[in-house]
Amino acid sequence: MAAVSTCYDDRETELSRALCVEVGLVLGEHPPSRVLDVGCGTGGSLARIRQHLPDAELVGIDPSETAVRSARRLLGPGRRIHVHAVAAEDLADPADHRFGRFDLILVHLSLALMRDPFTVVHALAGMLTPGGHCYVVDLLRPEDWDGRTVPAALGARDASEQAYLRDQLAASMSLPELRAVAAEVERQVLDVRSEVYQGGLGGHGPGTPQARRIWARAPRIGGLLASAGARPGSGAQMNTVAHLVLRRNGGGER
Repeated sequence: MAAVSTCYDDRETELSRALCVEVGLVLGEHPPSRVLDVGCGTGGSLARIRQHLPDAELVGIDPSETAVRSARRLLGPGRRIHVHAVAAEDLADPADHRFGRFDLILVHLSLALMRDPFTVVHALAGMLTPGGHCYVVDLLRPEDWDGRTVPAALGARDASEQAYLRDQLAASMSLPELRAVAAEVERQVLDVRSEVYQGGLGGHGPGTPQARRIWARAPRIGGLLASAGARPGSGAQMNTVAHLVLRRNGGGER
């Protein structure tokens, strides 16, 4: 399991986290009524989701009890929002049905932190409602990575952040590896189809029909990008991540 650098993540991933929420919310045909945030951290994404979906039931899980306590303080009490100190791998337990199914599942930059990403993605696919989708945004390891060089676009400021990102890259998947995981999940889970993209908005380049559709359905994205325009590397970082979408048409597992 790769380590977490709170300082780096707070500084460099705020835009990516917000975009993950905004894009994830519009990938489906209808607004979700149940949302799961895997690796929810201190609750920032859940707070953003609640702004847009005040009547939805929101669930967050994170293996860090410290992060979960912070998330509960941020979000406050409520009957429709729940945060649990649970590791993503625990979702694969076939006897554990406490969370039920979800219309939207988000996984933002935490796949590399997991001991067994395939098992987690497989479990998440099985937790989707008919018509639901899972949106995963994660760091990509370059196929020709030398094991040492950290891309400048990732914005490391010192040796400790370089070391942190080196660990992250080592734990991350390459694009072919992620596509292989997605294909195997699609093969094993009935009525689930997968899409894997690199860079762009939700994985789609500027001017493409898919990107235009996202822009039209999530107008807040323009403000997010404009507010982050002065931050070095914020745009370039978009090309260092992969976007995995799992969609469930209906039915159950094979």
